[in-house]
Amino acid sequence: MKKLLVSLLLGYLVTLSLVYAGPCDNLGVTQEWVDCWQKESDKAHSQVQTLAGQIAYYDSQIKLAQSKITQTEEQIKSVSIRINQLEDKLRERSALLEKQIVQTYKKGMSDPLQIIFGSGNVSTLLSQIKYLQIVQTNNRKFLYDTQLVQTNYAQQKTLIEESKKKLDIQKKNLATIRTEYDNLLKQTKNNEALYQKQLKQARQELEALATSRFTGEKKVVKRGDVVGIMGSTGFSTGPHLHFGYYNIREEESNLLFTNSDWYFSRYDSPANALQSKVVYFEYQSCDDVKQTSGINKAFGNGSFSWPMSNPRITQCFGHTPYSYVYTGNIHHGLDIVDTNDRAIRAIDDGVAYFYKGNSFGNNVRIFHSNGKMSLYLHLQ
Repeated sequence: MKKLLVSLLLGYLVTLSLVYAGPCDNLGVTQEWVDCWQKESDKAHSQVQTLAGQIAYYDSQIKLAQSKITQTEEQIKSVSIRINQLEDKLRERSALLEKQIVQTYKKGMSDPLQIIFGSGNVSTLLSQIKYLQIVQTNNRKFLYDTQLVQTNYAQQKTLIEESKKKLDIQKKNLATIRTEYDNLLKQTKNNEALYQKQLKQARQELEALATSRFTGEKKVVKRGDVVGIMGSTGFSTGPHLHFGYYNIREEESNLLFTNSDWYFSRYDSPANALQSKVVYFEYQSCDDVKQTSGINKAFGNGSFSWPMSNPRITQCFGHTPYSYVYTGNIHHGLDIVDTNDRAIRAIDDGVAYFYKGNSFGNNVRIFHSNGKMSLYLHLQ
């Protein structure tokens, strides 16, 4: 009965979050409106400790994304009106310029001697000369003004193209947030206890990294050298390797001894390190692999070898069905499993630093000559 009540309450919270207008919706389509939803999103994120809190955070993220989309759409609409006005102005100026050119051309065809001797008197002559000067001055000003209109038109066209690109990115971002939201409800089944279990497992994975200490051992390794054995720790149902790729040079290794901030800020996609290989993706390992069962798919666009002989991917890098439990809503590495060979190998030549962890496993960090570092986490 208690579980049923909790489920009904969470379902009500989800429904309420979708219809509640929120504290920012009376500000109109303004920058203040967008900033308001940004503050609400930051506030909600800082309070994520429960499933209801996570739902509230996603709701604020959706509202923020929608406010940015609306703001960009309004900008596109405004710029489109401006472009139409400029196009009308350019057509008018083109017609006037054509007339001016014809008139000036006719005046220019007159024989200068005819103007002088056909003027009748000095006063008429001076008037005609002054008229020609005025026409020339006005033509120059007209051309200059027209050029300004053309420049403004070109700038507005560039602005609208940039705005359309921004709008496309914003819509994709909204789609990603909605997918994560759907995954949250699907994976937790509106069950607070299950959500807390997932959150605990994800925190244990980070703890395995943050609490590990450098053993003082480092050595030069070659591509393919065994550096450890796959273990069973972190957010996983069994033994696996958490493989990461980072923008960290060996001379910056002091970063790795003091804190784990680099884990969330200096990461790169493992696909940029590993050479292309057809690997098996387990069901729901990635948001971009929409399968109802496992699938074989090519992965990798780098030049380094894989850390396992016959890998299969159990969780992708980036946004995944479970990335809502990670800081920044991103899985910062690639979870790999090999049931036949648990040996973990260096993806390329480098200097390996060995770290000793607690019950959540050891890890190795290899610095490569390209200024990158590869991470091998959850080792025996």
